[in-house]
Amino acid sequence: MWYSTVSNPRIALIKQGYHILAEYNLVKEELKNIYAIPSYACALHWFGVIFVHSGIYAGSVFRFSILLPDNFPEDASLLTVVFSTVILHPHICPQNRTLDLGHFLKEWRKDQHHIWHVLRYIQAIFADPEGSICTGQAASGDLVVMDEVSNMEALNMLAKSRPEYIKRVQEQAIASRNHIYDRPLTDDPHYIIVEPYCAERHLKFVDQLKSPCWKEATSMDCSQPSEYLGHIDSSRQLDEEEANQLEKLHRTRIVESHRDEAVDSV
Repeated sequence: MWYSTVSNPRIALIKQGYHILAEYNLVKEELKNIYAIPSYACALHWFGVIFVHSGIYAGSVFRFSILLPDNFPEDASLLTVVFSTVILHPHICPQNRTLDLGHFLKEWRKDQHHIWHVLRYIQAIFADPEGSICTGQAASGDLVVMDEVSNMEALNMLAKSRPEYIKRVQEQAIASRNHIYDRPLTDDPHYIIVEPYCAERHLKFVDQLKSPCWKEATSMDCSQPSEYLGHIDSSRQLDEEEANQLEKLHRTRIVESHRDEAVDSV
């Protein structure tokens, strides 16, 4: 017998769980240097962390949370991204530390948008902050900068006093690394914990991974925490990653279609 998800909240909740699980599978298998996972307590609250390896923000380690709307993915409202610390960036509000997604997405469309799109946007704004504030190019060849952003002070500093901007950003990068090993403020078992490298404990996991890049990165005791992971900051790498994601997404949708049919027939 077929039941409407409107009149059967339990079925709607099951479907939402499948959608969120599919989103997580897309995130965990392809993206590098940025990690996100639904919390154990509530799948609508995700924990995230990004390691920045190149550009102005190189060496930064930023934690953030992603809050999904209650009716995700049906709700057209955008996700909310909140960073754990104050970050100097034109698109991050200095008061509430939220990332403005409005320049990237106008509304959420479940058939087009996915959480990994938001994570790639986070990577992009730190890899190329200047590019993130440009709307085009004038006839004179000068870049046209946005008129309004979440942090106008950061916008003006980046456009008119780049050395000062870089200095402030690097100070924040050092501060972020100093707090990378802080004890979590929550006891949620899915909170992403970063531990100092310990050869006795971690080499066995490296051997299990069978990854030459991991072995090389963790063989030096002097390595910074962010250097333990592979690099992916160039636009070419991001484009290749998106192509892989779209192919995987196509396969996932086929599986989800069959699963939804099975749920509806319950």
